[in-house]
Amino acid sequence: MRTAMLYGAGDLRLVEIEKPVPGEGEVLVQVKAVGICASDIHYFRDGRIGDVVVREPIILGHEFAGAIAEVGQGVLNVKLGDKVAVEPAIACRKCDLCLNGDYNLCRNILFCGTPPTQGALREFLTWPAHLVYKVPNFMDYAEAAMLEPIAIGVYAVDLAEPIQGKTVGILGAGGIGISIMQAARAAGCGDIYVTDLISERLEIAKKLGATRTFQANEPGLVKQIISATGGRGLDIVFEAAGENEAVQQATEIVRPGGLVLVGGIPREDNMTLTASVVRRKGLTIKLIRRSNNTLERSINLVRDGKINAISMVTHRFPLERVVEAIELARDRRDGVLRAVIEL
Repeated sequence: MRTAMLYGAGDLRLVEIEKPVPGEGEVLVQVKAVGICASDIHYFRDGRIGDVVVREPIILGHEFAGAIAEVGQGVLNVKLGDKVAVEPAIACRKCDLCLNGDYNLCRNILFCGTPPTQGALREFLTWPAHLVYKVPNFMDYAEAAMLEPIAIGVYAVDLAEPIQGKTVGILGAGGIGISIMQAARAAGCGDIYVTDLISERLEIAKKLGATRTFQANEPGLVKQIISATGGRGLDIVFEAAGENEAVQQATEIVRPGGLVLVGGIPREDNMTLTASVVRRKGLTIKLIRRSNNTLERSINLVRDGKINAISMVTHRFPLERVVEAIELARDRRDGVLRAVIEL
């Protein structure tokens, strides 16, 4: 079967590998669509994310949807031909963190497309059946692939609860930022202020309910947002840009006693804060680690029209053009929000 295999930074090749066979409790998914995420870009560009290094050939991709091609022994939740979205994290469900319900922090977690677990940029893969979820037939596969970043947005809002009626900032209007924005709106937040460097992304944010949008690099941005809130500052700010400057901005535009949630993946494995700002304001700072048991809720939110998943898909490519797709997303060209590989 055709597969996109990463051999090292910048070295992504189309190769043929053997089609897998599902074991007991597993399904064989015929992959139909895979979103290009920031983590895929980091592995392609740098060969690493922090201390996770590509040392052996790895198949990238974890935002994906497909059709059930085979079912292993004992599988009852799905059947042949079902259209499914996939939870990419395999938690052990035995460690102390899993037993506490923190599956995203599992000490033994395996994550699709992160070394050493092979990912979804291939025609078929096997996966535990309890981690695949049927989606409505009206969704196209690219739309269903967006359910994974949406699940992160839903989880991020869980971390911020109670959010009802509160003013919210979203710094970075990529796939995760737009997912957080839509999840916050669905949860009943108040005004939403969104920043990004790409004007096309800000237009999408406006269409999906942003109260105001700002160019992230315009002079006096912090003062503009503070002024827009009547000098009060925002109640909750989500950082989803993957830039340390955005983390700093988040602490500056949030009100005293407010909450900052950091979700971006920085290229350099460090994050700095101005101690006097965060200390004097008495801020609470949380880190967003993937999602946690929110994929099914995300399916329901999209099904019920409370979140628009298809709006996030701005570019589509065949597998043969996967390098072009990743480079487009890496360089943030042509107003890209999410590039999706369709098989």
